[in-house]
Amino acid sequence: MKRILLIFGYILAGLLAFWLVAELLVRLYLEFPLETRFYSSLPQSEVPERQGQIGVQVVNGPGWSHLAWIADPNHETYRIVRQVDGQPQTVGRANYGSFLLHDPVGSYQVWAVPVDGKPPHMIAEVLTDPTTSEDTIHRPQVAGSWQTLFMPNQSGSYINDHTVFQDASSQWRLVGITSLSDGDFNLERYFAVGSSSDFPPENGMLEEPPLADFGDLAWAPHVIRDRQTYHMFWSPHKLHHMASEDGVTWQDHQVIMPTPYHRFFRDPMVLQVAEGQWLLYTTARGTYFSQVDIYQSFNLLEWQYIRTALRSSWGSERNSPFSSMESPFVLQYEGHYYLSLTYNNDSFFWPGILMLFRIWPDPASYNETLVFHADNPYDFGVYRGREASSSLVTILEAHAPEYIFHPEKDHWYITTAGWPWLATLTSGEVAVAPLEWIPYQEGGN
Repeated sequence: MKRILLIFGYILAGLLAFWLVAELLVRLYLEFPLETRFYSSLPQSEVPERQGQIGVQVVNGPGWSHLAWIADPNHETYRIVRQVDGQPQTVGRANYGSFLLHDPVGSYQVWAVPVDGKPPHMIAEVLTDPTTSEDTIHRPQVAGSWQTLFMPNQSGSYINDHTVFQDASSQWRLVGITSLSDGDFNLERYFAVGSSSDFPPENGMLEEPPLADFGDLAWAPHVIRDRQTYHMFWSPHKLHHMASEDGVTWQDHQVIMPTPYHRFFRDPMVLQVAEGQWLLYTTARGTYFSQVDIYQSFNLLEWQYIRTALRSSWGSERNSPFSSMESPFVLQYEGHYYLSLTYNNDSFFWPGILMLFRIWPDPASYNETLVFHADNPYDFGVYRGREASSSLVTILEAHAPEYIFHPEKDHWYITTAGWPWLATLTSGEVAVAPLEWIPYQEGGN
């Protein structure tokens, strides 16, 4: 009996050692070719000049204010000082160009403190003026059946992560990942395009010529409009950009962030939070746990990492070697902010290997989208699992969804998509359904 137990112990120890070695090798293999650099988008030599030009910008919200500036974290730290009865009081410190204040009425100064011991200097002094809003938190809910929105048949046979917008002539347009395969991500090097005069169109969108074929991977496009210019961003592992005057013809392709600050940078989504201020949300991973990062820009071309929007910790179910928090999308509804992400790619090394052979152990997880709430767009808390995450308001059955508000119809819609060999809600097409916002009750649906 002892001999059997000893043999069993050796086998168990061998399996554990194999698992640990395999996990380490896979993570090293995935991380080794990916570089990181804080100054990827804005060269360090240009930071002092841009810091002086931007100063400190303020975004105010219900009970909070955010201070934003250009940062030089390798050479400076930052001290935030509040004037109280004419006396300076340090209220916090920061390493990046971001500081979130709660109950922040008052006058604030941001001081740069050089790490080499030189005298500190004040970047700027600003006044904060937080707003008020309704207290009701909502949760999104799919409120109807899915119908086909767009299926390409020339540039590809499916759509995965995508973006939906109206061009300058008010035509609705969809740009999304595709390839001439059944979902080989290594072949996804351009975007399929669909268009329609109404949304959602009764018979689906019409296919137009593809975009962004530059010989590089082209994943997860996102389009926003700033004044008379459309901006398209995409990934992975670097940030691409193109511009357009009409939302139809695109030019000036640039890689504006060659080496982001964290590895596994992909699926960028941009939200304007104030005049001349934008946030970019991306998939990312920390040392082990998955997260959603935020980068900040004052001109849509120069970006700096500022903080993590949502991080996961012990209790979180999925922490893939290449991150599990995909397709982040942030929107505002009645004064509150909601972060949606598709939560798949199971932990450990074997799901990624199985995916190469078109094997996904839990197909339902492919369509699992988590939605989190916050009163501001900068901090959605920590995800510790479904039962231990106070900011989680609902779980939707959708993959890489977009949330679209139709201004003429005063109605919300949601989309879903995915690889045809895996998607269970569609057969490779983008589908759309009505979306409703339901008052949220903690502890219930």
